[in-house]
Amino acid sequence: MNIWKAQIEEIKNKFGDQEVHVPLMDSADIPIIYFKKEIILDLFSFLKYNLGYSYLSDITAVDNLNLDPCRFQVVYQLYSPTGYSRLRFKTKVNEGEEVMTLTSLWEAANWAEREVWDMFGIKFKAHPDLRRILMDSRWEGHPLRKDYPVRGYQIFPTSMPPDPTLLGVSPDQKVLEYANDLWTDSTTIVNIGPTHPAMHGALRMVARINGETIEKSYCEFGYTHRAKEKLGENRTYHQFIVYTDRLNYCSSLINNTAYALAVEKLLALDVPPRCKWIRMMCTEISRIIDHLVCVGINAVDLGAFSYFLYGYHQREDAYTLIEKLCGARLTTSYTRIGGLMADAPDGWEKEVKKWINKTRDVVNEMDRLLTTNKIWCNRTKGIAVFDKAMCMKYSYSGPNARAAGIDWDLRRDQPCLFYKDVEFDVPVCQEGDIYSRYLVRLEEIKQSLNILSQCADKISKGPIWVEDKRIKIPDKQEVYNAMEGLIHHFKFFMTGFDVPAGEAYTTFEAANGELGFYIVSRGGPQAYRMRIRSPSVYHYQGLSPMVEGEKIPDLVGALGSINIIAGELDR
Repeated sequence: MNIWKAQIEEIKNKFGDQEVHVPLMDSADIPIIYFKKEIILDLFSFLKYNLGYSYLSDITAVDNLNLDPCRFQVVYQLYSPTGYSRLRFKTKVNEGEEVMTLTSLWEAANWAEREVWDMFGIKFKAHPDLRRILMDSRWEGHPLRKDYPVRGYQIFPTSMPPDPTLLGVSPDQKVLEYANDLWTDSTTIVNIGPTHPAMHGALRMVARINGETIEKSYCEFGYTHRAKEKLGENRTYHQFIVYTDRLNYCSSLINNTAYALAVEKLLALDVPPRCKWIRMMCTEISRIIDHLVCVGINAVDLGAFSYFLYGYHQREDAYTLIEKLCGARLTTSYTRIGGLMADAPDGWEKEVKKWINKTRDVVNEMDRLLTTNKIWCNRTKGIAVFDKAMCMKYSYSGPNARAAGIDWDLRRDQPCLFYKDVEFDVPVCQEGDIYSRYLVRLEEIKQSLNILSQCADKISKGPIWVEDKRIKIPDKQEVYNAMEGLIHHFKFFMTGFDVPAGEAYTTFEAANGELGFYIVSRGGPQAYRMRIRSPSVYHYQGLSPMVEGEKIPDLVGALGSINIIAGELDR
């Protein structure tokens, strides 16, 4: 708090009380600083270069329809990698007004601002490419506005063809044969996806190539947009748990835990120790599964099929451990606000330790099989390089950032649960290529196994629910035998529980990087604003500059190495 106080004073001294102010707001985590939109570039330049807030976590908006004379708030989340601190900034924008773009300071602002325009209709002045990003370009309306219906269907008879003007091809250039997208200068436009098997989901890259070399490209997503944020504002906090599973379906338990922590922060709840240890074990098992899938499929994409099979069996055994917790394997819905769906069965920790020992041997064998393989090294070393500076520009996080020399892990730098009580190393490389991203994930699997082993040793018996009648689901025996329990159970599942007014941005070190939930509550059982900050959106944005000048087969390796999950993209 002292750090924030000093920094806020610096900001006020620089810009004056008329330009920035910090009201007494119901923020459950960090100060909220309001500023006049006219000073945005000067303010954020000062924050980035003078106060160390060099990492742009997210940009989003809130629609205050009928609640404020100024309809919209644009919300900026900043992080200082050196001071391990966060600040939230807001500016008010009325219908038809513009906000200056931040793309001159962070390339990551490009897609974030496009999403705000797409979902809310807020324009950003001087933005280099302000067009829709999740919705079809022919879509009418802005879905995250409060006056937009939840079921606002629009059907289009045809798909949108690639736009050659985004690739530097003049619209008046003569087309020789449109079926092949061949232009007079022998440049070829290739449409890779959204159904190409190497795209890892319904993603599309449109590339201008010269032979096998990618000269320029642009990426698209939104083909399976599922409106999770809109649903999060129209479901109770409890009902939304099942939707978090489908974000990163390779590591559902991480999503469950991060979301539960976000709501618990608003409720000022601290769950019992056993609940925290089980959640930690769940997240690290999920991280291992996610990394096994990433490095395994990345190897398959580049021709090393047998490598994936080594980790496949361990992944299935991990799913069996998860199944013993909650009855599900992939989409788990295991956490509850203030607790867990059920306690771990007797002896579960011992089974986890057996799995750890076996998995260590398998991962070491995988390491020996591929890490020094000459073909693998030739296909990955020095390919699709994204250095430290580029990672910061595009708001990379997690293994992709650590592979480029950014020594930052939220489990260590902003610890939650009991991460401060376990020992683990944070693997970091410097090269930022496909090979480095592979090495970091492989080592993180080993470190997660170490964390798991410590958790299994430290966990003890005890309650898994916080004793708070606002949110605790009554026991079955109470529901069956007491009228009060039956009524409580009925109201909980039919109308939900109330969360006090306030807001918080809760981050978690997910398998792919910073997963964040920004929740604004106006009181009641539903979020007023449910924002999901998914790492895949920012990583996918960096794919085009990453592969510029590379070959098409290198694009396949690059995409697999940054581990884009379509469920995170098409929220």
